[in-house]
Amino acid sequence: MTARFRLRPTARLAGLALGALVGLTAQSAAADVSQRTSPQTGPGATADYRYLTLENGLGALLISDPRADKAAAALDVHVGAGADPEDRAGLAHFTEHMLFLGTETYPDPGEYKSFINSHGGSHNAFTSSLDTNYFFNVEPEFLEPALDRFSEQFRVPTFAAELIERERNAVNSEFSAHQRNDGRRFWSALKQTFPEGHPLAGFTVGNLDTLSNEDGELRAETVEFYEQHYSANLMELVVIGPQPLDELESMVVPRFSPVANRGHDAPRYTQPFLAGSQMPRLLEVDAIRDTRQLQLTFPIPSTEEDYRNKPLSYLSHLIGHEGQGSLHAVLKEAGLVDKLSAGQSMDTGDQAMMNISMSLTPDGRDQWREVVRLTFDYLDLIRENGIRQVYFEEQQKLNDIELRFRERDKPIHEASSLASRLHRVAPDDVVIAPWLYETYEPSVYRELMSHLQPDNVLVSLLAPVEETDDWQTTPYYNTPYRLTDLEAEQLVGGSERSAQLALPEPNPFIPEDLSLVSGEDMPRPRAMGGNGPLELWYARDTRFEAPRANVYLSLRSPAATGSARNAVLTRLLAETVRDELNALAYPARIAGLDYQVYSHLRGITVKLSGYSDKLPRLMGDVLERVRHPELDPESIRTRLQQIRDDLANAAERPPYKIASGAIHEQLLANVYSHATRLEAAGDLSPEDLEAHTASFYSALDPVMLVHGNMTRAAALNIRSRVTSLIMEDVEPTDVPRAHVRKLAAEEQSLDVSVRHSDQGYLRYIQGADSDYATQARFRLLAQLLSSPFYERLRTNQQMGYIVQGTYYPMLEAPGIGFIVQSPRHSFKRIDESVTTFLKEQEKRLANLDPERLERQKQAVVSRLAQDDTRLSQVANRYWQEIDRGNHDFDNREQLIKAVKAIDHEALMATYRNAVLEDPRALVINAHRDVPREAESLQGLDYDGSFPRTVTGTE
Repeated sequence: MTARFRLRPTARLAGLALGALVGLTAQSAAADVSQRTSPQTGPGATADYRYLTLENGLGALLISDPRADKAAAALDVHVGAGADPEDRAGLAHFTEHMLFLGTETYPDPGEYKSFINSHGGSHNAFTSSLDTNYFFNVEPEFLEPALDRFSEQFRVPTFAAELIERERNAVNSEFSAHQRNDGRRFWSALKQTFPEGHPLAGFTVGNLDTLSNEDGELRAETVEFYEQHYSANLMELVVIGPQPLDELESMVVPRFSPVANRGHDAPRYTQPFLAGSQMPRLLEVDAIRDTRQLQLTFPIPSTEEDYRNKPLSYLSHLIGHEGQGSLHAVLKEAGLVDKLSAGQSMDTGDQAMMNISMSLTPDGRDQWREVVRLTFDYLDLIRENGIRQVYFEEQQKLNDIELRFRERDKPIHEASSLASRLHRVAPDDVVIAPWLYETYEPSVYRELMSHLQPDNVLVSLLAPVEETDDWQTTPYYNTPYRLTDLEAEQLVGGSERSAQLALPEPNPFIPEDLSLVSGEDMPRPRAMGGNGPLELWYARDTRFEAPRANVYLSLRSPAATGSARNAVLTRLLAETVRDELNALAYPARIAGLDYQVYSHLRGITVKLSGYSDKLPRLMGDVLERVRHPELDPESIRTRLQQIRDDLANAAERPPYKIASGAIHEQLLANVYSHATRLEAAGDLSPEDLEAHTASFYSALDPVMLVHGNMTRAAALNIRSRVTSLIMEDVEPTDVPRAHVRKLAAEEQSLDVSVRHSDQGYLRYIQGADSDYATQARFRLLAQLLSSPFYERLRTNQQMGYIVQGTYYPMLEAPGIGFIVQSPRHSFKRIDESVTTFLKEQEKRLANLDPERLERQKQAVVSRLAQDDTRLSQVANRYWQEIDRGNHDFDNREQLIKAVKAIDHEALMATYRNAVLEDPRALVINAHRDVPREAESLQGLDYDGSFPRTVTGTE
């Protein structure tokens, strides 16, 4: 492999002081830019791109996208938790938290969040091992003042001393909220296999102990970390907006040129993750949930610099293939695994790790050595026969098609990912890097395969263990684990199933006809009349100039729910069908033609989305299996156990999620608690599913949407095929939409049991009706209350890491939810804080001036009117309208109209009546001291139910 790729000199100009914003003149801006380039964009690009290298070494990618209805920005610092000092675990993460909380020009710690939120946007950040990534989006006309606030975080943050204790508690609450997460617990155990003192083996989140501040030293250490690691030459900025490139440049250059270039180098991590002399090894980790995960981890060389050819992607594609004869298919047929994936888990630029991960069945857990042996047999098969140019060319063709018709991401997500990517690829390639697949490299594939050997593997098992007294425990997460040596000879040979393994056949679903259908796009779906039982909606739509289509089919059945038993059986039917289709339809999925089969309150939905050329072929295969599943008894037993595991694991959800689930269980008809469904699933058998399938298909109320690059004739032909395949000997019927129960006009409470040590709290306030006007006022109230609620309870009162005030609809029933999860405050204390907050907000809302009210209304409108960036988003919106019976397809427009019509008097009347004086409120107390058997003894008072359709505006 070639030498490590370096993007730019690590230090181009040292010693720039933090200072005031320079003048916004073209002359000064030009002087601060050392280089401008235009990245490659690939065919069909509609945005303009410009990459700047500022004189201080900071890189900035500007994207002018006239289609962007939101502007966004992200800045990635090429320093993460791996740079934590040995005695200060979590300091990088703590620095990320502190950076938001005030700058010299904007010292108010809530200013940044409040500004972004009140202008239709959102913001966040994350700290990984190698990077710290900050990002936001906002209405485009407010991009410049948002960048002004954002840039100051990297020039003149205050690290206010009075906020240190507050943010220590916030970080500790974040740690506490995720302490029972099996993913984090497993990773904490895996890092125990790294050499002692390895910088990437540390505790990355931080807590009150690692971020101690007894002598007030933490602020000084945070400032020191910032100055030692935050340097312009280690930063990559991405800004996206509809403004022209020159205008974006004029916003960026004067604001980010003053960022100090301290001449630092990005940390490098050359110490091996896993010592080859100690391999192979077995790591066993105790799980809290009913889960069984097997992971094979191989240390491999870095492939970061070879991003144009992606040799690891070539191998991951073969190893993780799920088609007939694949490792996944053979293991699944044997009842040993449910899921399998392969890919890189970390690449530092100097070394990397490759994982093969599997979700095991109970039999797979008992026979994990058989699973490992078969895995190495499959790796041998790839070594012997899998290095073929035809596989490369197939993937290359698919990448080329995806690049040609690539779909836009939301600007905030695109900015964040591009900012991180700029540290790893050349600026000229950054836009198209994910799709580059230039050169067939058989020697590199073989070199990488030479590391995927039984003497170079860490085998990890995550599963519940009854007896762990003699095991070690990880620091912070207290996860029991055991590490033992293995013999390589134990991991190879002897599998009778090896003869079933086969490499992939040529993919029959690669699209060939990529043309667009002729005709005008339709502004909304149109009902296609006919005498048959199938209700068909059709819309030609090529707005994204891509040959994609969507076919959605809902099979509504009276037998779908009505009892917890029926709900479980309907889910089992959908998931069994999905299992039966997997090996057959997997090639379609990797060829850009996806499918979903899932259960819901009225039945089962089938969704097909992707390139329209081969969609009818896939549809025939899917519908045949949907209507006539094989129902293999052993496969059903395996899937049924996985459903039981999933239902049992619901008790391990975070308290705030359990509280939210309780709201839905209480208010939505035909929604049953996880415990009730688990009890119903306990004695089910394959014979029960066979009987349920017959009952399910005895009567149906089918509805279908055909949307995208499809002609009217094609849509009618699809309806004929569906009718003949699905509706033969089926009685047409009508299955009404589920309804939402209306709470009585009083405050009620409900106690629910959790296993987490944190206190969960949810105050749900329901609207009195579902008119568009009521929905609009509740949306606006949530917009007005969310930031102050967060500021009061999380930032000031330190109630917990999870604090949300949010619009909380249930179907069309409007609501507001106030959510808290706290590691140290009681339900009573939280409820006092919430109710006090709501009472005090009356005065603030009453004093809203007209300009601020209009600004907040516009923020709500901005979110409602957010542009669709993918064809599937349009189809999903249409599908929701069909489900709610709104055949004008104007729900969004009606809501926008209702929001614009809100006056201050009507808003205050709603707040006083619905929130303060006569609320339909349900308050959930989620705590581990609540006996689980007490949950079923509680009842609620209702006042009828909401209509199944929206009744209109006032």
